[in-house]
Amino acid sequence: MFLSVIDGAVLILVLLSYLGALTQKDLIKCVVLTGLGGLGLAYIFTSLLAPDVALTEAILGGAVLPAFFAFTVMRTQRFDEIEE
Repeated sequence: MFLSVIDGAVLILVLLSYLGALTQKDLIKCVVLTGLGGLGLAYIFTSLLAPDVALTEAILGGAVLPAFFAFTVMRTQRFDEIEE
């Protein structure tokens, strides 16, 4: 089974999304990029004919975990705000 051009492009975007999340200093941007990577992985799992894994990844990796991470980031303070 070969991946199509669209699947390859989505896979590259997923990798770039996760690499971008690793290099960001702003935590909200990291959360957004991680959520986009999770949704991209859900698409890849769908194209690989694994709908159960795709559904789980879309729910957890694309919605639930980014929401929890965003909530946690919003509840924390930055070091810049503490010093002032």
